[in-house]
Amino acid sequence: MDDFVVDLLLDDDVQSVVSGWFPESAATVITRAVRAAAAQQGFQRGQIGVRLTGDATIREINREFLSHDYATDVISFGYGHDQDSRFLEGELVASVETALSQAIDNEQTPDNELILYVVHGTLHIAGLDDQDDASRAEMRRAEAESLRRFTELTATEVGVGRGGASR
Repeated sequence: MDDFVVDLLLDDDVQSVVSGWFPESAATVITRAVRAAAAQQGFQRGQIGVRLTGDATIREINREFLSHDYATDVISFGYGHDQDSRFLEGELVASVETALSQAIDNEQTPDNELILYVVHGTLHIAGLDDQDDASRAEMRRAEAESLRRFTELTATEVGVGRGGASR
């Protein structure tokens, strides 16, 4: 997947929090999560921008682009996907603060919760939706498979069995 570029932007207010979550660089881990989700949907090439931010910023983005005046876990913007060329392009924004607060409710660690948000956003960019029961079930299946791939990639690249998020 050398033709798959992931650009990571860590906002200043979350950088110190996120840097302590992963045994590798945040960019390496986030890239692995994006690639696992993209591959699960058949995409081997592309460019995805990932911004990790706090609740105030994601609320602003949610209000501006989706007319929802509240913080959320992840927002994605798909710019195009082509199954024939297996190329995917888009951006996603994930809230580190929401990952911290939701991790407890979801019986996850915050880093695994954040990885789930990155996977979920990437799957949206790839064309999956979760607006009704059937599409939600498909999204959950794709998330589970993507997280399994993420865990396998982590074990292969790092040489340990560090797990991925699950729900």
